[in-house]
Amino acid sequence: MNWGYISAFWTTVVMNCVQPVNWEACLPVHQWLFPAIGDYITFREGIYASEKRALEQFRLDGGQAKFGRRTNP
Repeated sequence: MNWGYISAFWTTVVMNCVQPVNWEACLPVHQWLFPAIGDYITFREGIYASEKRALEQFRLDGGQAKFGRRTNP
């Protein structure tokens, strides 16, 4: 994990949730933290990773050849 993400989480979430005014929004952790973790994992995997895997299944070469290269010279 990158220190930039930790720093951004600290300054945005932790410091704002310390204030009593924001407790009502911060208290239901299951509503915002778990979906955010899922979004982070999806982002780290690649936004279009599932689409890429689906398209590679339909390629005749099984996704082995690199784009821009001819498979049969």
